[in-house]
Amino acid sequence: MGISNRNRNSVLNALSAIALTLLNGLLGIVVTKMIIHEYGSDFNGLNSTANQLVNVLLIVEGGFTLASNVALFSPLTYCDYKKVNKLLSETRRKFRKIGVLFLCMGIIASLIFALFANSTLQFELIFYVIIMAVIPAAFNLYYATTYRVLLQAQQKEYIINIFTLFTISMGHIGNIGLIVINGSIWLVRAITLITTLLNSILIVWHVKKHNRFLELDVGNNEEVIHGTGDVMVQKVTGVIYLSAPIVFLSLSPAGGTVLASVYAVYNNVFNMIKSLLRGVIDAPRLGIGQMLSETDHERIWNVFAEYEYIVLGFTFVICSTTYVLIMPFVSMYTSGMSDVNYYDKTIALLMSLISVFEIIHIPSGHLINMSGEFRTSKYIQIISLTVLVPCMLILGRLWGVYGLLYAVLIVAILLAILEIGFIHMYFFKNKVIEFVKMLLPLLLAGIGICYHEKKVFTNIESIKIFILYGMLITLINTIAAVIIGMVFNKKLIFKVYQRVLRLIRHKGV
Repeated sequence: MGISNRNRNSVLNALSAIALTLLNGLLGIVVTKMIIHEYGSDFNGLNSTANQLVNVLLIVEGGFTLASNVALFSPLTYCDYKKVNKLLSETRRKFRKIGVLFLCMGIIASLIFALFANSTLQFELIFYVIIMAVIPAAFNLYYATTYRVLLQAQQKEYIINIFTLFTISMGHIGNIGLIVINGSIWLVRAITLITTLLNSILIVWHVKKHNRFLELDVGNNEEVIHGTGDVMVQKVTGVIYLSAPIVFLSLSPAGGTVLASVYAVYNNVFNMIKSLLRGVIDAPRLGIGQMLSETDHERIWNVFAEYEYIVLGFTFVICSTTYVLIMPFVSMYTSGMSDVNYYDKTIALLMSLISVFEIIHIPSGHLINMSGEFRTSKYIQIISLTVLVPCMLILGRLWGVYGLLYAVLIVAILLAILEIGFIHMYFFKNKVIEFVKMLLPLLLAGIGICYHEKKVFTNIESIKIFILYGMLITLINTIAAVIIGMVFNKKLIFKVYQRVLRLIRHKGV
């Protein structure tokens, strides 16, 4: 793939991911509010738990998607379609087995969860909601994931995003209509099931239509894709890290699905913000993977440093703005909801800190994976998993939802130290000082800005004022980020500026 195409696809991936996140996030917020008002916090907590339980079960995927992506970079770059077909044939065989295993595990998990969930909802409803989340995920694994892998390796995630944008919008609009006419509670999940199945069908149709070279029955090619065992540990850590808290709360006698609903409201907001950032952050990762197959580490450092600084700048602007506005938003969003108190400053603070540390090490994590350093990633994930599980069990039992968030924060910091440390000490030799120079001014300024903006921007009591303040705070924080860059990293920010200009003028990297 040429450099200009790589840039174009990165931009399309980023823009489509941002559009998907915004529309899905905004419609999701509207639907969640309607669900809580119409069906109660108990059902909302169950609905949110169903999504996270599916994520937990996706451990069986084992990170095979990532390993397949990396294996496909080189043959796609050199148009070796015979090898591409061999890799995809193995990928399809693996995912068909994984899909069947996932479905079996999902049925068992649905029964167990329905028996032990701390909820006032009926056993049958709990079971149906969970199983309706399991079925489309199993279908996607069995039928569509192989084709998604090819699109990702071709750096065409924007196609996946466009189809997902369409089907998710259909699902949300369908649910809004259902709630307006006081439809049956179980149909909320059924509509999501149908649109998710449609998403998988559309993606397979598109890939088959536009990739005539595909032949996925080319014999037995076991052991063509390497590194899946190492990636598995990364998958397990990520699933427990992201999804275990809400499942733990739903089963806990001290929490239940009602408290899970509180957690989900904050988590949905921060997930939307993080997804917006990841739309920008993730877009170039596959392009960087292709660059790694073409050139040496040192030549990539300049590009990576600019990429990393852009990520830190976006993190500074978005996370500081979100922290300032999160409590006014929750206050307005949950007004009139009386079955549980949603206003909790501690959850907001902890999730804000977690978001910052999660995001700043994403570039390093991507580089570890895209370079095929799966064994290094495995060791980092083993250390993190060893810390995460006991911290969740102990701190969660001591302090409930706060304890779970403390555990996640500890591991977010640990992962940041280990992944950033490896990339800047070993992958690129002796670049730690450069990273500190990028991070420290933004981090310290972020703390000061959040402290003062929380005091200045108060009394937000209407959507109009909220939007106005949001735009103003984002503008202030963006200007602050540029000034900080000009003072402490002038050469780097000038290079970023030049790269953006070249991209706009279609002159490539």
